[in-house]
Amino acid sequence: MWKRGLIILMLGVAACQSSPASTPVAPTALPSPTPMALAARVNGAPIPLAEFERRLAAYEQEWRRNGLDPQSAEGRQRLAALPRQILEGMIEEVLIEQHAARMGITVSPEEVEAALAQLIQESGGVEAFRQRLAALGMTEEEFRRNQRAAMLAQKVFQQLTADLPEVAEQVHARHIQVSQEDLARQLLARLQQGEDFIELARRYSEDVATRELGGDLGWFARGTLAVPELEEAAFATPPGQVTWVTTPRGYHLLWVVEKDPARPLSEDQRELLRQRRIQAQLQAWRAEAQVEILIPLGP
Repeated sequence: MWKRGLIILMLGVAACQSSPASTPVAPTALPSPTPMALAARVNGAPIPLAEFERRLAAYEQEWRRNGLDPQSAEGRQRLAALPRQILEGMIEEVLIEQHAARMGITVSPEEVEAALAQLIQESGGVEAFRQRLAALGMTEEEFRRNQRAAMLAQKVFQQLTADLPEVAEQVHARHIQVSQEDLARQLLARLQQGEDFIELARRYSEDVATRELGGDLGWFARGTLAVPELEEAAFATPPGQVTWVTTPRGYHLLWVVEKDPARPLSEDQRELLRQRRIQAQLQAWRAEAQVEILIPLGP
C-alpha cells in the first residue's frame, strides 16, 4: 500500500515540474473510503456482510454435499431458515467474545496453531486440508478465526458449568398422557379402583416414547425433564401417589414411584444440565445486548 501511495506522489510531482510555472495544478481529489457493508452490529461490534455471506454459502454447499435436496419441501424449508440461523450463530460468537473478555478468558495464537496442526493431520495432510477449505470457499485465515471462536466458546462454557453437581435429588416416575380430558378422568377413576398403572399406560398413553415401557420416565433431576410442568409436579408429589397434571402436551396421570435425595447424575444427565445452563446464559446475554440486524432474513 505504501508503494502505491509513493508512485501516486511521484507522478504528481512530475506533472507539476512539466507544467508552466504560471499554471497552477489543481490537487487530485481522493475518493472517500467505502463504508464496510454489515450484516449486524452487536453492542456496537460489526458483523461484516461479506463474512456472513461466505459462511452462509459454505453451509449451503455442505448441506447439498450431504444430500439435502434444495427442490424438496424439506430442503426449501431448511434453506429458507438457514440465513437467520447463521446470523444468530454469529451474534452468539460476538457475545461470547465480549463476555469472555469480561471473564478474563483468552485463546492464544499458539493454542490455535496447535489445534490447526492436529486438524491438518487428521485431514490427511496440508494439501487435503487446503482442498477441503477451498471446497467450502474458506481461506486459512477465516478458518483460524472460526477455530479460535470455537475454542473460546469451549473455555467460556467450561467456566459457566464448572460447578455442576455430581449428585442431585432425583425422582423416578411413570405417566399416562392423553389428549382428551374425559379419558384422563376415566383412567384416574380406574386407577383409584385398583387397576394396574403400567397396563393402562401401555394401552392408552399417547406418549410413544414411554408407552411400551408402561409410561416409565426413569430417574430425573431438576432441569432434565422435557416437560417442566410434569417435572415440577413430580418433585412436589410424595412417593406412591398419582397426581393429575395438565401440560401443553395434554393431560397426564403422574405416578411418583420413588425418590432419592442424593442420587449420582449420569453423564447424559450432566450433559443435559450443561447444555441447558449454557443455553440459558446465551439467551440472557442476547436479551440484554443491543443487537442491530441490518439485512432482511425472511421468515
